[in-house]
Amino acid sequence: MELWACGFNAWNQLQFGGDLSLEPTDLHQFQCILIDDDIRVVRACLSTTLVRTSSGFRVAGSADDFTQVCMQRDHNADLVALAGNDKIVSYENGSFKQYESMQAYLSKNSVEIGACKDVISLVANQTSFTALTSTGEVWTWGDARYEACLGREVCDESPPTKPHLVEDLLDLPSGPIVKISSGGYATAAVTEAHDLYVWGGRTGQSKLVEGLSGQPIPIDLDGRDFLDVAVGNDHMVALTTDNELFVVGAGGNGQLGTYIDRLEDWKEVKLKLGHGRRMAGIYAGYKTTFVLVEGLGPVDNT
Repeated sequence: MELWACGFNAWNQLQFGGDLSLEPTDLHQFQCILIDDDIRVVRACLSTTLVRTSSGFRVAGSADDFTQVCMQRDHNADLVALAGNDKIVSYENGSFKQYESMQAYLSKNSVEIGACKDVISLVANQTSFTALTSTGEVWTWGDARYEACLGREVCDESPPTKPHLVEDLLDLPSGPIVKISSGGYATAAVTEAHDLYVWGGRTGQSKLVEGLSGQPIPIDLDGRDFLDVAVGNDHMVALTTDNELFVVGAGGNGQLGTYIDRLEDWKEVKLKLGHGRRMAGIYAGYKTTFVLVEGLGPVDNT
């Protein structure tokens, strides 16, 4: 398995091992940055990339305190998330515990904000948190000033600061949600039968995708089915079941895998993978994008 990446690289966070540059440059095209029998991106932030390999954790760049938290939680790292406003939420024993800061987390000073059964994934963006259960339910909560990031109605019965169901994502024609990703002021979700939904946005900011709002909307790219989605600070990446990679949003640091500063519409980016190789998953960091590649064929160097 290989990990390919592009984007912001000021801290050498896209380089594992080797001679590290004193003046690293951004990667505007996808490059293979790691090879291992098993690779999983655990966290990618402003200055750090944390992955789990067959031999344990690998860190690139300058690790922050939350990266250390993820390493300590090991296989439960999917159940703790840090928002851009420094709040931290962890899922433990069926309940969500919220911490106002890293200092509060380290001192175990938390507030229980709600309960939920069988949470399998917990993600965050600048102002909100999103949780996914094993049955495909999506729960959101966060800063009331950014209601669109919640993707649901806010009222006395379902206040913004407490976890509540996103009812628009229940009983979808293409089945339950199986994957979530969040970043910046947007969140995305993929269904069991490969539909893609997005929601979010903030006042005064250009929409990451056309039609983005506080209500989940489906993304239609000429009827394509989606395998995976990843949301960065101001860009989004989607992987189709036909092994196509589409990108949209900001690209000034190379995070779209092109030399284009911004894309208002989705654009396909092709990786030179070679015959017999395929993209198996994607992940987005602050201004970075990662692609997991499987297969034993030779790399296309043309």
